[in-house]
Amino acid sequence: MAQTSDAPERRPGRQRDPRSNQAIIEAVLDMISAGATLSGLSLVTIAREAGVSRNSVYRRWKTKDDLYLDVLQAINRPLPALNGASAKDNVAKLLGVVVERVLDKRASNMLRALDAEAQAFPTLHRRYFEEIVAPRRAAMNLALRRGIESGEVRANIDIDLVSDVLVSPVLARVASGLTSQLDPEQTGRRITELVFTGCGNIGQRLDIVDEPTDWKV
Repeated sequence: MAQTSDAPERRPGRQRDPRSNQAIIEAVLDMISAGATLSGLSLVTIAREAGVSRNSVYRRWKTKDDLYLDVLQAINRPLPALNGASAKDNVAKLLGVVVERVLDKRASNMLRALDAEAQAFPTLHRRYFEEIVAPRRAAMNLALRRGIESGEVRANIDIDLVSDVLVSPVLARVASGLTSQLDPEQTGRRITELVFTGCGNIGQRLDIVDEPTDWKV
C-alpha cells in the first residue's frame, strides 16, 4: 500500500511581476537622467520612485551592482542576426544597433554615469564590459571574419582595430553631444562604406598592400 503524507502540499512561490522589474529599471533611468549619481541612489529611493515596496527591490537585486547591470543590459538593443547578403550588410546592421542606443538619451546618460563612477563601481564596470560589451564586439569581429572568408575584406587586417574604427565615429558624436541628426540605418551604412574602402579587397589598393608597415590596418 502506498504511504500517504500529512505534510501540506508545497505551493510554488509567488511569481515576480515583470511589470515591477520594468518599473524599477525605468525609475533608475529616470533618476540618473534627472542628475542622480549611481552612488547617490539607494535601493530604498529607487523603490519609492518605482512605486513598489522595498522588498520588491531586495528580492530581485541584493546589491546596486546587480541592479545597475540589469539596467545596462536593458538599454541595449538585441543583436541582429548576421544573415545579411554580405559582410558589409552585417556590419552596417550591427552599427545601426549602436546608433539606436546612443539616440536613447536615458541610455546615454546611464553610460555617462557609469564612466563617471567607474572607480567607485569597479566590479560593475568590469562586468559591463565582460557581459554586455564583449558579446557585441565578438559579433562585430565575427562579421569581419566572414568578410575575410568571402573575400570582401583583406586577410591581413587587424580585426580588433577595425572594430574600434567602426564604432569610434559614433562614440565621438556622443562625446560632443551631436547625435540628434543620426539615423541608425543610414549612419551605419555610411561608416561601413568608409571603413570598407580602406580594408576591402576591391582593387587591391597598391598604396596599402605594397608599402611595408608595422600596422595591420
